[in-house]
Amino acid sequence: MKYSSLFLLLFAFTVVGTAVQAQTATEENTEISLHVAGLPSAWVRLQGVQGNVKSKLDSVQLDAQGNALFKYGVRLDPGCYELLLPNDVVLPVLLDEDQTVALSTQATCPIECMQVRGSFENTLLYNTLQYDTNLGVRFQAQVEELQAMGQQLDQAQIDQLRQQYFFEQKNYYTSIFSEYPNSLFTKYEKAKQAPAILNDIVADPTLDVAARQEGMLSHFWDNVDFSDERLLHTTVAFDKLWEYMNRYVPNQTDIKLQAVDILMEKVLDHPAYYKFFAKWLADDYMPPFNGQMDPDAFYIHMVDNYLTTERAFWTDSLHLYAYQLRAEDMRNSLVGMKGESFQACDPAGREYALDDIKAPYIALFFYHSDCEHCIKETPVMVQRYREMKDQGLEVVAVAMSTPEDEWNAFIEKNEMDWINVTDADNNSIYKKYFVRATPEIYLLNPDRTIIGKHLSPDDVTLVMQMDRMQRLKNKEVLAGEQ
Repeated sequence: MKYSSLFLLLFAFTVVGTAVQAQTATEENTEISLHVAGLPSAWVRLQGVQGNVKSKLDSVQLDAQGNALFKYGVRLDPGCYELLLPNDVVLPVLLDEDQTVALSTQATCPIECMQVRGSFENTLLYNTLQYDTNLGVRFQAQVEELQAMGQQLDQAQIDQLRQQYFFEQKNYYTSIFSEYPNSLFTKYEKAKQAPAILNDIVADPTLDVAARQEGMLSHFWDNVDFSDERLLHTTVAFDKLWEYMNRYVPNQTDIKLQAVDILMEKVLDHPAYYKFFAKWLADDYMPPFNGQMDPDAFYIHMVDNYLTTERAFWTDSLHLYAYQLRAEDMRNSLVGMKGESFQACDPAGREYALDDIKAPYIALFFYHSDCEHCIKETPVMVQRYREMKDQGLEVVAVAMSTPEDEWNAFIEKNEMDWINVTDADNNSIYKKYFVRATPEIYLLNPDRTIIGKHLSPDDVTLVMQMDRMQRLKNKEVLAGEQ
């Protein structure tokens, strides 16, 4: 894959290493003592979280008796940390105002045997982890006991029994949340849970699709306290964000934008969350490339509404300019817009104009001859073209930054028997069709509307067939109305 120079420039501006920073305090420190019976001389790592980045903070070797001490003359950011033991064993540690905690356990049962001294938050945490483990054991034991008594339990009966345990667990958590509403444990565990109102919204027969969708998006975040920045030093903030954008919100441009607006409205008065969400959504989140989702429209929406001089308080004018410059390059070639015509020459010097091509569907295939992904995808695109040519597909392959001899050799090697042109200065066509990286494929329909972008060769076939079916359906509806 080969990226445009502007993309690389922006990437250089925005990729900054993130680590959990210690906060200096005059008379405060952090002290985590650990004893693991049966695990002498092993290394233990301390790991912290900042937004979506986990950072290794320190390593300590257990002594011959299985003891280790993490001690600092400063107080770490309140949040959830992890002690990483061999064999992928993870021991969570909650650090808040009081950051002195003593943990003692056994290598054979690290969670179940854990004992906590000196930390109320971690006592709550491990009591709950042990309760959940015990709950699962009791459930399984009851199922086996009933089966041993000769009862043939079907799935409905097992589910009914499981619901009883879920109800017990819910009451257990509710009691803790009620008694310790401001504890880090409560804020962290509550944020992980899905709000109960979501089930009510799904089951409400009076709501139409739009109202149900808006209600679900709005209430998804009910259990997250955005006034509590401690959650940004746990995994829950990013886990919820990732679930919201990747699993919860449908892959349609209008709904994605609605979801972003609902979320960002909730954190306008919470700068730490606003910064984290805005930066991740603009820099790291990549919506899927499909016929209903235009990731470039998503990016433009973020830049226009949330990465502005007034709102992007954490960055400078140079970074904002890079965002804006990239958004401007994207504006002319969004899905649903008319594809602009252009003129370019083939290897023989003949000039082609996009408007002169009569084929119903046109795939614009942008590539570099030395791009690894282009070399891999071009033969596939050739095959799809030959399969779809009789159904109305034409391909205009645009070579970018390619010397003439390499261009001709690439065409001959791949038997590219479609229209081949070059954007000699990477400027005349690029300004009309944004190319994030090559290979880049756009698809235009008979109206010369952009119906797909960032497509794979197989996507071209799929999106073209979907458009043809929709146009046929529209004709049938129109004929029926007449």
